[in-house]
Amino acid sequence: MAAPKNYSRPHRASIIPLLSTCIPTDHPQWVADMKPSERVFRYFVHPHRFSTYSEEPRTCGTCGKTRPGYKGPFYGAARVEFVCEECLVTGRLAEIDVSTNIGDPEALGAQLREICPGLDEAEVEARICRRTDELEHRTPRLITWQDLSWPTHCGDYCRFIKEVGKPDLNELSPDGDGRLFLGNHLRDVGDSDVGEIWERIRPDSPKEVSVAYAIGVYLFQCLECGEYTVLWDLE
Repeated sequence: MAAPKNYSRPHRASIIPLLSTCIPTDHPQWVADMKPSERVFRYFVHPHRFSTYSEEPRTCGTCGKTRPGYKGPFYGAARVEFVCEECLVTGRLAEIDVSTNIGDPEALGAQLREICPGLDEAEVEARICRRTDELEHRTPRLITWQDLSWPTHCGDYCRFIKEVGKPDLNELSPDGDGRLFLGNHLRDVGDSDVGEIWERIRPDSPKEVSVAYAIGVYLFQCLECGEYTVLWDLE
């Protein structure tokens, strides 16, 4: 059943200069259909649609200026309710030890050591730090029901495409079988049945986050190889 999106729930990045480097040409049209004013973030395709972006100017908790930007909540001890887009882009959240998302440095390091065995440990740690800083301090917040660790693949964090419904998953599947696509790309299924999850997925293709269903399904893609990863959670 549809419900208003709850922005009060807690949820625990260099910017790519060219849109063509951010969105592969084989994506469905709903992926490439960005608003002209949207920033291009390394790990987030549609920040103005699927994060907490507000066009209404508010006072930024880092620079004090009144600008459009992103609502909280944020992770960290400092009480910050809003950050302007310029401060997010430039990573100023790190200055006050506040973050937007939850990285997974351990998984990132394991992948880097496996993929690049010739890297010395100092370089591995440096890449982990740079990429996690990008995700946690320079990337818009992912709106989910529960706290989720951001997925990794090929030694980097994946790019969040959008929240998806059944039509999106059907479109992504080569044979139109969205349930099969879901089963092949779903992470952390645990004891849950893919068929049961499929039956509860929203029937529409969400265009933004104003309406939420009791189950959320989130589509990510590897920046290196293009492999999809799907996360899900419950209200």
